[in-house]
Amino acid sequence: MAGLKMKITVPKVNLNWWESSKSELTKLVVDHNKESWGKQQDPVTMSPWAPRKAPTGSWPILRRTGQMQDTAKFRAVQTMVWSVRTTDYGPFHQYGTSKMARRRWLGIGGSLLNSMEKAIGKHIFKGKTVIRIP
Repeated sequence: MAGLKMKITVPKVNLNWWESSKSELTKLVVDHNKESWGKQQDPVTMSPWAPRKAPTGSWPILRRTGQMQDTAKFRAVQTMVWSVRTTDYGPFHQYGTSKMARRRWLGIGGSLLNSMEKAIGKHIFKGKTVIRIP
């Protein structure tokens, strides 16, 4: 019986993948945040935010003035970690209080994970994600 010979070519790994991908990943995080905000849903679980207690206004949840969302500034601070600057009351909505429901408006989940996986793979292998077997 004849032996089978194979040669597998694996693309060279880019050890600086974070530096080359952080602006693309940050944009994905920002876009995901805006999308989940527009849908009034938790960006991690994709569940709708808790409704407001009556009596309330007719504006969208967490959007009375728009200041919290509109002033949110995302910054990559280390590998796969972002900091967000926003209003002083942003954390109260993110985590909830004894008198206010939690309405998480920051986080990573849903389709964002797939988009991040593709972007990271592209940068780790410098766009060469195919393993060839000649």
